[in-house]
Amino acid sequence: MKNKTTSPATEAELWERACGLREKTLGHLAAEMGIELPPHFKREKGWIGQLLERVLGASAGSLAKPDFPHLGIELKTLPLKSNGKPKESTYISMVPLMNTSLLTWTSSDVYHKLHRILWIPYFFDTAISPYHWHFSQPILWSPSVEEEAVLKQDWQDLMSLVQLGQLDQIHARLGEYLQIRPKAMNAAVRTKGIGQDGTKIQTSPLGFYLRTSFTEKIVL
Repeated sequence: MKNKTTSPATEAELWERACGLREKTLGHLAAEMGIELPPHFKREKGWIGQLLERVLGASAGSLAKPDFPHLGIELKTLPLKSNGKPKESTYISMVPLMNTSLLTWTSSDVYHKLHRILWIPYFFDTAISPYHWHFSQPILWSPSVEEEAVLKQDWQDLMSLVQLGQLDQIHARLGEYLQIRPKAMNAAVRTKGIGQDGTKIQTSPLGFYLRTSFTEKIVL
């Protein structure tokens, strides 16, 4: 993908661009940008997000900051089932497995990514060509005080296991809104972490994800 729109100067400008996507099909949007649409999405999981980054003018790239750094807004696609409910959990950020002793909730990547999110829902339907998948109404969202309190508690509980080197005790059932799951192409991918005795170990990369039970509250 080479074509890219300039970054929006204001939140209002970004919102206007996002609203312009409503009811457009994925094929139509790709054609507008002069980009060839993949025949399927078995191996191109992040393709739609990358397309929208270019359409909307996101500038953070792969940096650990919101996609629109000057606005403090993160961009998230949200695939929906035919009933309008989220199809899958939403990746937020990698879990820091090294040098976590001074990390706090408000200094974490998760906190900064969740502060303000532009959700772009779209209907994911394997019964039809991806060309005809269409976008729904965008949502510009920030967590309520109550939601942030739960997210913070989830993060603290999960990160305490990471800081104590108890990575083997982390599983996807932990956390009410936020969960930790493996984040790698396959199980063979390894990265450095801290074990229970404080020594460096080889472990699976992990990511923070929002549960579908939480994102469902946002879109419905």
